[in-house]
Parts: sequence; structure tokens; C-alpha cells
Amino acid sequence: MGKKEPKPKAVNFILIPPDAKPEKEPYTIMREARDRWHENLRAARIALAWRKGLKRDKDGLLMLGKCIKVSDLQKELREFDFIILLNKEVWEAPSFTPEKKQALLDHELCHADVALDKDFEPKLDERGRRIWRIRKHDIEEFRAVVRRHGCYKRDLEEFAKALLHKKDQPLFASLEVEKPVDKQGKTSPVH
Repeated sequence: MGKKEPKPKAVNFILIPPDAKPEKEPYTIMREARDRWHENLRAARIALAWRKGLKRDKDGLLMLGKCIKVSDLQKELREFDFIILLNKEVWEAPSFTPEKKQALLDHELCHADVALDKDFEPKLDERGRRIWRIRKHDIEEFRAVVRRHGCYKRDLEEFAKALLHKKDQPLFASLEVEKPVDKQGKTSPVH
């Protein structure tokens, strides 16, 4: 018997060319979101890349996208400020509608921002290039804590107001109603 040929190593990251079809769609959606809601990023050079073969994490969550600030070394190799990774399998699923794609790219663009100095002017490096940063999410909380205690801090209150404002929008039409949870985190019967 002959030796079994080793399987080639999987390539899980693929830079998306901005003008290739059908890959042009993510760039079109990203540019529309940037032009509509992210004026602060007009000077940013943003690349998109597919991330293939992602599995759910230990908590059952699946990464849909991720915004990465390009390092100084990476900038020497390619002229990008950010790379947004998109989960290729999710993006191509029929259930991942154009509205969901737009929401995902809007979310990832919210992570990208200009670094400002003490006078609130954009910071520049020694070559005169704008310095960028990654923004954190507006809130970080567990559903169980909100179920037990409600909106106990301002960021949660503002987030709840935003959700209530958009509750009748199409993205909410596909959400399942979760059963109420008691103070110990156990599911309560629906009345």
C-alpha cells in the first residue's frame, strides 16, 4: 500500500477583490452604509475578506463578522486601515437577507473610528497618515441579568429605547419570543 497523500491545508481567509463579481456585492453594501451612516470613515481604506469554516463557540455563538484595525506592519504590506471579515457561509445563506447584510456591515463599521488627540482633532502618524482605532460595543451585558434586573444602567436604557423604536421593523419579524426567566434564571411558564 502506498502512503496516503496529506490533505492540503485549508485557506480560511480570502481577500475579496472590490471589483470582482459576485464579490462586488459586499463592497456595494459597505459603501452604501459608510456613505449613509459613517461619514467619519470616508478617508478610511477598508478591505473586505471572507472567513470560511467558522464553527460556533463554546456558548453557541457564531461570528458573523469582525472589524480588524490593520497594524503598522500590515500597512507596510497593503494600504488598508481596516479589514472586515465576513462569515462566507452565513453571507451566502438564502436566509441572510440584504437587510441583514446591511445591518452586519453597519455594525462592523461602527467598530471603526478615527483616533483623536486632546483637542479632538484626528491623530496623525509621522508620515502624516490618519490613525484609526477600534470602538467597543455600546453595551456589554448578559440577557439573564437584564431578565432579572431590567435596564439597571443608562447604556441599557438607551439600547432598550433604540430596540423599542425599531420593534416593528422587518428584522424583528423573524425573532422567536423567548419564555420569561425567573430570578434564578429558570424558564417560567408563559401566561
